[in-house]
Amino acid sequence: MPEGVGKSWALIVSITALSIAYFAGRIIYRLYFHPLHHIPGPWINAVSRIPYARHLFAGTTVNNVKALHDKYGEVVRLSPNEVSFTSGDTAWQDIYGFRTNKHKGHLNMRKDPAWYAPPPVGVHIIVANDEDHSRYRKVMSHSFSEKALAKQEVLLQAYVDLLVNRLREVTSEDHAPQDMTQWYNWTTFDIMADLLFGEPFGCLQDLATHEYIALLFNALRGFRFSYVLFYWPFARRLRSWIVDQKTMNSRVEFYGWIAKQTQKRVERETQRSDIMTEILKHNGEKGAELSPQELVNNNGVMMTAGSETTATLLSGVTYLLLKNPETMAKLKDEVRGRWKSYGDITIDEVNNAPYLLAVLHEALRYFPPVPTGFERRVGKGGEFVSGYFIPEDTALAVSSYPTGHSERNFRDPDLFVPERWMGDPRYADDKKASIQPFSFGPRNCLGKNLAYAEMRLIVAKIVWTFDLELDPKSDDWMERCKVMTLWEKPELAVHAKEVVRD
Repeated sequence: MPEGVGKSWALIVSITALSIAYFAGRIIYRLYFHPLHHIPGPWINAVSRIPYARHLFAGTTVNNVKALHDKYGEVVRLSPNEVSFTSGDTAWQDIYGFRTNKHKGHLNMRKDPAWYAPPPVGVHIIVANDEDHSRYRKVMSHSFSEKALAKQEVLLQAYVDLLVNRLREVTSEDHAPQDMTQWYNWTTFDIMADLLFGEPFGCLQDLATHEYIALLFNALRGFRFSYVLFYWPFARRLRSWIVDQKTMNSRVEFYGWIAKQTQKRVERETQRSDIMTEILKHNGEKGAELSPQELVNNNGVMMTAGSETTATLLSGVTYLLLKNPETMAKLKDEVRGRWKSYGDITIDEVNNAPYLLAVLHEALRYFPPVPTGFERRVGKGGEFVSGYFIPEDTALAVSSYPTGHSERNFRDPDLFVPERWMGDPRYADDKKASIQPFSFGPRNCLGKNLAYAEMRLIVAKIVWTFDLELDPKSDDWMERCKVMTLWEKPELAVHAKEVVRD
């Protein structure tokens, strides 16, 4: 063998040996010496994030995480630096809670940048640092107070009534099943668009999905690519191979539309009671002010969070009621017995209907709109979470769906039982505090009151007006739902027949 060739082969062998030694060393370190080596989970998850990413792209994330918790317990290592908890009775406070008592002096855990992509320009309330988040919240909270909600009821009722009336028109003419997933999306997006911009998308009026709603859903599907690009930046060169250009551009185009709608609403002089009226009224008070760009960015996140998640819960509870006819019968008895007239169904009234509230609580446990959890990063020095020491820069969350379906937290976790929220002694030991669908602590969801009002009014008025029947083609609807960061839901085919009253 020529001397030059021999040296080349020797170099190749040396590089190969060093590479093998390097990767072997990394594997050994992550399994036995990494600060997370004490957290249980599959060995392959400890050495590589590929298994987790595979489920992310397949839409089976929550199924995978639930299976891991069933096998390993209340804490599981999902990847080399990611940990999931189902010990919600303690982990919510440890991860998300106010920094008081034993947490006094500790910084809030920041949002995990791998999961929370900022808007195209600047930041919004979800990804903002604590200082900016507090400033945003001071301005925006006025729009979601009980006082503001009372003023907004006229608008909410108008859209719920439009949903009922349009559904009545369609079903009286056509006995074909209706896609309730679509109907609920139309309703919640019309409501939020009107509350933010003074004009709806027109979905219920036109019985069609607005082009910018379709654009938003396309952008949501692309969120999982942010995770990949965060951990594997080199994948940017391959991005055009794994995600189409339309998805890549959707968020930019969506925020461009939000900017135009926001500008139109700011220029429109009105004192009508809605979200923007309150924001503009209080913007600048006590030194808390949103810039024009911050207003656009926060409108974008409110448009998404205030619509898609509520529609998801409504789809889920409709399916669960139809799969559990005894529960539906009890709800019908309450709704149709409590209110003799359709006009009697108000926000105050639905807030005091015990079985309706229990049904929705149970639906939030069973089919949480944010199924994976609200991911955070541990700060400098590490933290104890549910008794486990978690080192700094670890990504972690209370995983919502696995928590709600854990036998450690709930008796009969895979059964839909609203009675567990009504004092049924069989479920006295359920850890109900482990369910926090709107997150927890200083960064919990601002729009919780609005979301509750919408879902309670819609379910009450739909059940009061229609008898519903699940079409056989949607019998396995929930099993066909996938998680692409949020739930991606198929058609929910339901036959609706108006109740005949004397």
